Amino acid sequence: MGKRNKVTTRDLAEYTGISQSAVSMILSGRPGVSFTEDTVRKVKEAAAELGYQKPRKKEAPKEKVLRNVIVVLGPSLSNGYYSMMVHSITKHAAEYGYQVLTAITFRSAEAEDRYFELLNRAELAGIIALYPLSNTSPANRLAKEIPVISIGEKQEGIRYDSVELDSRKTGFLVGEYLLSLGHRKVLYLSPPVLKKEISRINRLEGVRDAFREQGLDPSMVRLVSPTSTAYALYPADEAEYRNGYDLTVKTIQDKTEATALIGHNDMSALGILAALTDLKCRVPRDYSVVGFDNILHASMPQIGLTTVEHSSVLKGQAAVEMIYRKNQRREKQTSGKYTMRAEYEPHLIVRGSSGPAPV
Repeated sequence: MGKRNKVTTRDLAEYTGISQSAVSMILSGRPGVSFTEDTVRKVKEAAAELGYQKPRKKEAPKEKVLRNVIVVLGPSLSNGYYSMMVHSITKHAAEYGYQVLTAITFRSAEAEDRYFELLNRAELAGIIALYPLSNTSPANRLAKEIPVISIGEKQEGIRYDSVELDSRKTGFLVGEYLLSLGHRKVLYLSPPVLKKEISRINRLEGVRDAFREQGLDPSMVRLVSPTSTAYALYPADEAEYRNGYDLTVKTIQDKTEATALIGHNDMSALGILAALTDLKCRVPRDYSVVGFDNILHASMPQIGLTTVEHSSVLKGQAAVEMIYRKNQRREKQTSGKYTMRAEYEPHLIVRGSSGPAPV
């Protein structure tokens, strides 16, 4: 056998007298084939003696057909808050020659991981997550190569750009407003408040902060939410609305002393309003109702929901701007890395669903 710089399966076949195909199958561990123990030992000993190394798999080149595409990861589109942002992103992206693809995760960590594994194979213009991701590690890794933007609650440990929302501040606005109307017993109706659901927790705590600031017991703001098991029984596209509806029915049947009901978002608040209407309760004379997000339905005159506006359309535009600016720097090969942060101030929009506490 002539001396070679790299030992091949052909070299091992000549050295051992065993066919090259058999050598390849043994060293690759190919399933469904078998050889005698002596043959396997002979091949492996020869491979060790001659210094054979398995060829490394070449990393597949990134698919370039999506290089002008922004991928948007959203928890759902049944909530008008997210669909408003997708529309804003799509419209603004077109101004820069970008196209938009939307992927729905239903807040599943497994779905997020699958999408990032898939997206890692393509060269993209950027990725926008419309909510805090369950696992930030894949996004942190991918952000070294392309712009990754998070829209939503401030999140620890992210090393990518973000358009942030301070939900504690939005909750404080609602709490302060209800206190000014004389409400002292308040219910916060929400899906399960889990550790990863940062906005649900912070909105609740923001309302309680308003009570604390006025020297009132924060427990006067009571959380009402189902178990995760019970919530999972709702169809995903209507879960928030139906949860708000069902919790309200139970609350009224239990003869609550609360005079104001807060939905963790507008979809939940719409469910609250529907339940109160079906139960012949008067809004706002009997109960005041407040939500968060200012989706389109909230402004309809037949609904008139008091809610918090936190610039969903502008946040979508800002995320696209961040992607464009970062890609411009990359194309110009500008040195230096930086992380961008933006935050919009929320403001309360008062409509007919809220009023003075009943005497």
